[in-house]
Amino acid sequence: MTRVAVVRPGWTDFDEQHRILGSLELPLNQRGEAQVLSLISRLKDLSLDLEVVLAGTLQPVKPTADAIGEALGIDVRETENLNNVNQGLWQGSSIEEIRRKTPRCFKQWEDAPETICPPEGEPWEAVIERVQQALKKPLRKFDSLVIVASEPLATLVSSVLTGEPPDLSAAFPEEPRDPTIEVFESTGRDGQFERRAEAD
Repeated sequence: MTRVAVVRPGWTDFDEQHRILGSLELPLNQRGEAQVLSLISRLKDLSLDLEVVLAGTLQPVKPTADAIGEALGIDVRETENLNNVNQGLWQGSSIEEIRRKTPRCFKQWEDAPETICPPEGEPWEAVIERVQQALKKPLRKFDSLVIVASEPLATLVSSVLTGEPPDLSAAFPEEPRDPTIEVFESTGRDGQFERRAEAD
């Protein structure tokens, strides 16, 4: 049985300001650093016998993954295939700015975010393809691993694991949420996983 913990990184200033980070790089802020310590404590409590941390190459994911790897004494493996979704010209904008400037597009984004690609952004299909590529070998090699990913990439990782359509409404909440940990276990059916728990 393979177990996977999908971890959202600590906050940046953009999280505090309810802005879209996308593939921009921002460091963890003071609150984010405290959240990383909490994430580490919660991962230890889950007793998953973790073997490796998978993560993208950008902040705030990288420092979150490095801190987890150091605290748990396990390797961190970085890949650009796990970098967050490029949200194009929307990156850096607040949710309210997008709502005000493009109300019709924003409404569709709220109702069915997978149908919207921001100007100069990355299509969902391309993101899912690179996530599948990133997870293919590690899921065969390791029995227990951590994947650190920002939203909305974390939701797409969960979708790839379970084979279910992504619930992107959770990826764009009305108010920013503290980082969550979702735990998945393999079902033995065609490499699919089911959600075992969410450790808030």
